[in-house]
Amino acid sequence: MQPPQPSRVAGAVAAAALLGGLLSAPAYAGAARHSLPDPALGWTSGRSPDGPADPALVLHLRVYLTGRAPTAERAAALAVSDPADPAYARYLSPAEFGARFGPTVDQTAAVTSWLTGQGLTVTGTTTHYVAVDATVAQADAVFATTIDAYNDAYSPVGGASVPAGLAGDIATVTGLAGLTFDLKSSAKKTKKTTTKAAAGDVACSHWWGEHVAEIPAAYGHTTAPTTICGYTPQQLRAAYGVGSQDGKGATVAIVMTGHLPSMEADANRFFADQHVPGFASGQYTATATPADCDNQSTLPVEEALDTETVHIFAPAAKVVFVPAACTGDKQQALLDAQTAVVDRHLADVTTDSISVLESDFSAADRAAWELLFVQGALEGIGFDFDSGDGGDDGTGEITFPASDPWATAVGGTSLRIGAGNRILGESAWGDNLDEIDGDTYSQPLPGFSAGGSTGGRSSTFAQPAYQRAAVPPALATAAGAGPARRVIPDVSANAGELWLIGFTGADQVYDENGSAGYDVIGEGGTSGSSPLIAALEADAKQGAGHALGFVNPALYARAGTAALHDVLAVDPADPPIEVGPSGTPTPIYLNTLGEDTSLTAAPGFDNATGLGSTTRFFAGSFRR
Repeated sequence: MQPPQPSRVAGAVAAAALLGGLLSAPAYAGAARHSLPDPALGWTSGRSPDGPADPALVLHLRVYLTGRAPTAERAAALAVSDPADPAYARYLSPAEFGARFGPTVDQTAAVTSWLTGQGLTVTGTTTHYVAVDATVAQADAVFATTIDAYNDAYSPVGGASVPAGLAGDIATVTGLAGLTFDLKSSAKKTKKTTTKAAAGDVACSHWWGEHVAEIPAAYGHTTAPTTICGYTPQQLRAAYGVGSQDGKGATVAIVMTGHLPSMEADANRFFADQHVPGFASGQYTATATPADCDNQSTLPVEEALDTETVHIFAPAAKVVFVPAACTGDKQQALLDAQTAVVDRHLADVTTDSISVLESDFSAADRAAWELLFVQGALEGIGFDFDSGDGGDDGTGEITFPASDPWATAVGGTSLRIGAGNRILGESAWGDNLDEIDGDTYSQPLPGFSAGGSTGGRSSTFAQPAYQRAAVPPALATAAGAGPARRVIPDVSANAGELWLIGFTGADQVYDENGSAGYDVIGEGGTSGSSPLIAALEADAKQGAGHALGFVNPALYARAGTAALHDVLAVDPADPPIEVGPSGTPTPIYLNTLGEDTSLTAAPGFDNATGLGSTTRFFAGSFRR
């Protein structure tokens, strides 16, 4: 991302600085304090720090502004997102949002004056925040907190606060916690295998049941279908009913760290090989790649998966790729990239595969993201995030930003497409592998969990109103053990049965000379189901005549109707199974589908698939 640029409030800020010697700043010393969202990282709870953080360590903070009327802003955002409200789909432009809800010149000037009066160095100002540099010692004093050290991280204890006189101006402060080393990518790896079919006598199938192979007896069977090589664009479009509604007039933004310069050419090569039209001139664009990325993607497979998936399911929609910075605080860089989408209204819906545990964010961080989501809702921009690929992840935690009530959490299913593109069945995505060893299995069936859609109850967010009628109380309250909270995913789409993508990868694919080469592979995971849903939302815009914006209220209004496919639990005595390699040509595994760790599909809303899958769902009308 570019460094903070001067905004319309910059003149007032500069004037305040120039008049600093003539005008005295408001006196806040000794005044009552206003508590801000807690800046402590969630994982520090119950852990003992190593000691105080280095008082000379320089922190790069952002003091986020509340804007003119935060309560009215949220009410208005809910109204334009609710199909039952007269204001539904009557969105604001970025300029209209700024005039109605953005921070005033006086708010920005007051916050800036206070910060400089405390000896902090203002490094930039936007319509969202004032950026300042402060040492740990300064931050402790200014925000009434104590920042401790934890191995390679630092995090405050005791919360953070500002003078009560600024309560109406400051929403949250970020940067008081973080890592003291460069963050690696936080996106979880998607389920992946190559399209190399042969492994002994096992050849992958182009549709479910094309080939079968003998297996040791399992669930009453001695044969099983072989794994899918990778569904083609034609198979997927037919299965999801992509036809007259193809996304024309809509734009999908893909937000990701770094960028492959070859992405458009790779995609067009792939689609040409698949005998379908690729991107037309101007249909795919990318915003400027941050200098620290050196025109390289840190996740080439992910970038190709998202880009080509959107085009598969919304072939006439525009795609804008918005790369985030590759070094430093990746979470903040991704937030900056999403902010660019909203400030410039680059798209109608965004997809971003982050999948970070809630405890990796502080309440202060989450508050900054939510400011963005609410503004996006008012502008008619939806935010889709993958729910994660680790089932219940062994911790009981779910992922953020997917868990935010203003975001749409996309889970995964395993969609079985047969000959003639006929849908044969669908189950919650949960792969359980057991290696075939001669005429037996290496362990009791179903073997070990090898990936599945993440879902469950939030540890931080209260239950949103749109979930109250649909989510079983036992899921929302952990069987009565606590208050009702948000449960994800909201909706699901195919993630477990792979589909084909093509790309040139710096680390994943090499040609015979050892240079980065182009290849076609099968890919999936919730990192694929998120752009799939975003593309279907683009299709629905075409039919509705307006963007869907924050789609959750409309989704939950359709709970229990034919608009959604209710994904049910598999029969444990006779679950769907497939046989083939996993990731490499050998060894050979039996894959038992539909058992997603502790998560269970059930009639109605469940923590494995949410409301269910969206096969052909978005062909329905979302008109005002």
